[in-house]
Amino acid sequence: MLIRRTRADDVSGLKAMLQQVWHQTYAPFLGRARVDQLTTMWHTPEKQAAETTAENCVSLVAENIDDIVGHALVADEGEGHLHLRRLYLQATYHGHGVGAQLLNAALSAFPQGRSVRLEVYENNARAVAFYRAQGFAVCEKLRDEFADDELYEFRMIKAL
Repeated sequence: MLIRRTRADDVSGLKAMLQQVWHQTYAPFLGRARVDQLTTMWHTPEKQAAETTAENCVSLVAENIDDIVGHALVADEGEGHLHLRRLYLQATYHGHGVGAQLLNAALSAFPQGRSVRLEVYENNARAVAFYRAQGFAVCEKLRDEFADDELYEFRMIKAL
């Protein structure tokens, strides 16, 4: 397993992986149509290509042979505050340490970081448990602004 910076030529493979993982993870409670809508809006090739060179972000992929199987995106929001915007991994790689490797590699790109926050759906129990195991704690419960139904997410934070 290779963890490396995302390149512009990764965009199509990254988009396909994100779409697959989003459907597996979110379609059960957001619905397939809503997942399609959100992934089309948020995971455009232009946005993903821009993230590969953004000065305040680090975008990483986990690659197995030639397949992108995971992705992390962390942004520096200033004053030592980081935001984990994405951490996704194909389900077949869950429980093998790849998610923790991606997270740690992304955070290590910001040695000035003092804290990192993220948002995760409350009913995504597997992800909530993973983040707790990585040292994150729930600091806030928020209504999801993008869901058609009333769904909640946790804001979690970790001191670095």
